[in-house]
Amino acid sequence: MTTECPFESNVIDAVTAGSWTESLRAHVASCADCAAAAEVAPWLTRFAGMDERTHVLPDPAVLWLKAKVLQTSAAVERASLPITRLQIAAYLIIAAGWAAVLTWKSAALQAWINHFSPGHLILGATGAETTSLSLSVLVAIIALASASVGVAMHTILAEE
Repeated sequence: MTTECPFESNVIDAVTAGSWTESLRAHVASCADCAAAAEVAPWLTRFAGMDERTHVLPDPAVLWLKAKVLQTSAAVERASLPITRLQIAAYLIIAAGWAAVLTWKSAALQAWINHFSPGHLILGATGAETTSLSLSVLVAIIALASASVGVAMHTILAEE
C-alpha cells in the first residue's frame, strides 16, 4: 500500500509559485515522490492552462434554434408520410393500368400506330384501309394519361 508524502502538496505549491525554501529543497532531494511531483508540476501547470479546442462551442441560442428547426422539419415529415404513401400507391396503380392497357390491346395499338406511317396514310386517304381504336381503349388511354399528369403535377406542386 502506497501512502502519499505529507509534503507533496507543499512541493507542488512551491513549484507553481516559484518560492522554494531550503528545507523543502532538502526534502525533495531525499523523497522520490516529491521529486517526481516537482519534476511533473511545471508541465502539468502549462498543460492545464492550454486551450486545445480547435472549434469554439456555438452559442446556446443557435443550438436552440437549430433544435427547433429540426423538430419542426421532423413533424412536417411525419405529417406528410401518409400523403407520400398515397402518392406511391397512385403511381403503382397508374403503372399497373398502363401495363394492363398495353398488354390487353397491344395488337390494336400497334396497328393504330402503324396507321400513321407514310404508306398507310396514303392508303387511308384513298379509303382503302381504315384502322381505329375501340371506344373503351380510347377512354382507358385518356383516363390513364389524365391520372398520370394529375399525380405528376401534384408531386411537383407539393414539393414547392
